[in-house]
Amino acid sequence: MASEIRPTGYLRKVLGHDEHVLMIVHQHWLTVVGRIFIWLLFVVAVFFAVTAAQLYIPAQPYVSFGYLLALLAVPLIWWRLTVWKNHAYVLTNWRVIQMWGVFNKEVVDSLLEKINDVKTDQSVMGRIFGYGDIELLTASEQGVNVFKTIARPLEFKVAMLDAKEALEH
Repeated sequence: MASEIRPTGYLRKVLGHDEHVLMIVHQHWLTVVGRIFIWLLFVVAVFFAVTAAQLYIPAQPYVSFGYLLALLAVPLIWWRLTVWKNHAYVLTNWRVIQMWGVFNKEVVDSLLEKINDVKTDQSVMGRIFGYGDIELLTASEQGVNVFKTIARPLEFKVAMLDAKEALEH
């Protein structure tokens, strides 16, 4: 089984008294790169265009405006990274927790003892880069809890099944 991880921030508030974090994963890094790629491309293109234009028409006011325009994308990139970092899949000795949100937090729990089946779905690209989807089929009203584009899905699944086995004994 995975070693214990010290919880921080909001996660610490969500845990029970004798509950221990065994594993924390996020969506795969390719998901965030896909969301910020166009902004990164925009920044590079604007910097390149302004720098190239400055060679032909030096000291024009559009140069400062162009660089400022490119820098406006930086907070958007930072925001996407922050949202990605705050979307976590947490395995504890009692349950599986899906948390997301930067200011407003949402948490979905599935008790290990209520999980009936686990479905893993990995595409060819997912197998190459190490991501996939996990569906937890539970006996609760919610029924299915889906973890989309999770990093290290097979490792997470094995750790979850090991924790469920340990809980039953």
